[in-house]
Amino acid sequence: MRAERGSTRRQLVARTIALAGSAAGLAVLADRAAADEAPVTDAEALSKALEVERLMVLAYRRVLTSGALAPDIERALAPYLTHEIQHASAVAAALASMGVSATSAPLDLTAAGDLLSKHNIPVSLTDLHSQNDAMRLLVDLESVAEGVHFTALKTLSTMRLQRLAAQIMACEAQHWTAVSGLRNPGQYVKAVPWPFVTGSS
Repeated sequence: MRAERGSTRRQLVARTIALAGSAAGLAVLADRAAADEAPVTDAEALSKALEVERLMVLAYRRVLTSGALAPDIERALAPYLTHEIQHASAVAAALASMGVSATSAPLDLTAAGDLLSKHNIPVSLTDLHSQNDAMRLLVDLESVAEGVHFTALKTLSTMRLQRLAAQIMACEAQHWTAVSGLRNPGQYVKAVPWPFVTGSS
């Protein structure tokens, strides 16, 4: 009986060592894969940012023409559409300067729907029946826009592009604060921005 127990313990020890070796091997492979992974290029980072900005242009247009907003809210939000058009144009111009073909036109509804799903935003661009739905959509999208420019900042290689991303990110943060305040009148704590931006893919 003792011999059998001893054998069992030896087998367990051997299996544990084998598993540890396998885990270490997998960890090494994972580290090598991460090291071999190509860094994000400026063009890739800006292309993701442009996709989000084109979505923002479409979203603001849909919201402002939905008929769901009170007149004073509509007047307050109207300048933000101009800002988003300028953002999309600036990012497209930066890409064009690299020789990358880019458009600043709004996304079509199908591409926009796919991008909303990717970022887990449940509000539909074609189903904005209430002011709350419209404002919730804009608040969520402003968060996405902040995140995509924050992510770009971590990889962009020139001061010019970093400054562009930082400026747009700051503008989107201002939008977020204003739209949140308009959505929750009198509840100022809900218009206070989050202290951290987590980024977006």
